[in-house]
Amino acid sequence: MAIPNYAAGSTLTIALPKRFDLPRAVCSYGYFLLAPNNWVSSERTLYRPLHGSGDRLIHTAITVKDGAPPRLILRCDRRVDRGEGRSLKAQVSRMLRLDESFGVWHKLHPQARRARFDRMFRSPSLFEDLIKTITGCNVTWPNTMRMNVLLCEHVGGGGFPTPSQLARVRVDTLKRRCKVGYRAERIVRAARQVVRGELDLSTFEDQCKTTDQVFRKLTGIYGIGEYAAANLCQLIGRYDRLPIDSETYRHFRQDLDTPTPDNPKTLHSRIESHYARYAPYQFMAYWFDLWWAYQKRFGDARRWEAHTHGTNFTANRLTQEES
Repeated sequence: MAIPNYAAGSTLTIALPKRFDLPRAVCSYGYFLLAPNNWVSSERTLYRPLHGSGDRLIHTAITVKDGAPPRLILRCDRRVDRGEGRSLKAQVSRMLRLDESFGVWHKLHPQARRARFDRMFRSPSLFEDLIKTITGCNVTWPNTMRMNVLLCEHVGGGGFPTPSQLARVRVDTLKRRCKVGYRAERIVRAARQVVRGELDLSTFEDQCKTTDQVFRKLTGIYGIGEYAAANLCQLIGRYDRLPIDSETYRHFRQDLDTPTPDNPKTLHSRIESHYARYAPYQFMAYWFDLWWAYQKRFGDARRWEAHTHGTNFTANRLTQEES
């Protein structure tokens, strides 16, 4: 694959909110370790292919230029027109949650304010977040990483596959080439529903709806259960749902020195009660605790890179570290 030539393309700038910190904003949620994201800590730069008009792939390098005020710099390997420029800026703004305000959150959680913990990394589109959530269920994190690499290589041409690209793939082909297992049918069905207009993902980001309404609507998508729907809620910007899984149980037992019950699901009410005081930011409070614990074990997340740190997140490794 040719090395992108950013000098030959357009350079875009985005105004930044106060106290914005690019390494903290990127290295704040595990999706930054998933292809096609490539965080290079030594350069404080996120390399990431995005989509322009007609699924055109545009490689970008995202950095911050210091100054008064600082600006986000988006270097492209192609010339882009005004419409593509607006689209690229919107995708980057979504990834870094530049349009969200966290003043209330910081008042609820002074420790998070001091740590400048607020913007949690996500994908440039809800469709990508949906597919990545599907690849993250009932599987180890290294396998999730592998699935996303293969999806980009075999379907997306180096970028994350668009709905139209995935809609054209046969289920058995996706299963075989991208090692996604039973998830292949869920992925292809979602992509085809989006292409046919049967699944309008923009409706999930309607701020007039309650979180309960959004959650119920998400569980109506084929293959999206309660955990996946709760995770998608926070990726949409609704933090009052907790996606509870085995890793939540493990962390909660360790954090509060709670013995393991015969049925871990009995911990649900205790976990929800523990974080209720941070409403409507329960997920952010939980993730702050979990992410802080990860960094105590594996070092500052701003120095993590996929090929060196991704394999840390397995049940065996985390259990060994806990003991």
